[in-house]
Order: sequence, then structure tokens, then C-alpha cells
Amino acid sequence: MSSKNRHLLPFRSPAVLILWADALFEAVLAAACFALASNLAGWFGLPRETFWVLGGAFALASAGLGWMAWQRAIGWLPGVATANAATGAALWGLAPFAWGGFSPEGRWLASAVANACLLIGVTQWLAWRRP
Repeated sequence: MSSKNRHLLPFRSPAVLILWADALFEAVLAAACFALASNLAGWFGLPRETFWVLGGAFALASAGLGWMAWQRAIGWLPGVATANAATGAALWGLAPFAWGGFSPEGRWLASAVANACLLIGVTQWLAWRRP
């Protein structure tokens, strides 16, 4: 491969690309938690500080995933896929207990995040399994 195209190498691997996508997803969640903490608190019936802490956790996850993608550390992908799938499953598993306390916006958002986590987890697993 010529040195001119070497910068495109990380995007030639589906496993690395899905790590970048997950890092971006986590960064968007972090930004949303920080920027919309008051709204989210109202939608989910939780203290605003909860979303600041979640925003910090998502920011750390985004940085870690970005580092993994940059280093092409795809050996971590099965664990990351399992964590994403477990998060999505846990959100769906816990949602029925708290559903009545969520506003319509909170219900929609909880469903969307749970589905996104499941989809990213399955996609990561498939990308890792791809030869």
C-alpha cells in the first residue's frame, strides 16, 4: 500500500470502524447528558446530577473506545460487544419497573438507547467474527 493511502487503513477494517462508531455514539450520549441534564432529569424522574455522572462515564467510555480504535485493538471487541449488548438488555429489563415514572420523551429515549446499544453490540460481534 502506498504511503499516500496509509491514513485510510483504519477505515478498511470493519472492526476498527465499528469501534470508531461506538466512540462517537458514546460521545454523543455524553454531550447530551451534559447539555440536557435538566431535561433528562424531568423525563426520567431522576436528579440532574445523575446525568452529569452518566455524562462523565460516557465521556470516559468514548475516550477508551477511541483509543482502542486508534490502536486497532480489536482484541477488546468481544468484551465491548458484550458490554453494549448487556447494557441494552439491562435497559430493556429494567424499563418495565420504571416505565410509569418516565415521561413520553423518557420512554422514547430509553427505548432508542436500549435498541442502539443492542444494535451496536451485535454489529461489533459480527465485525469481530468477520475474517
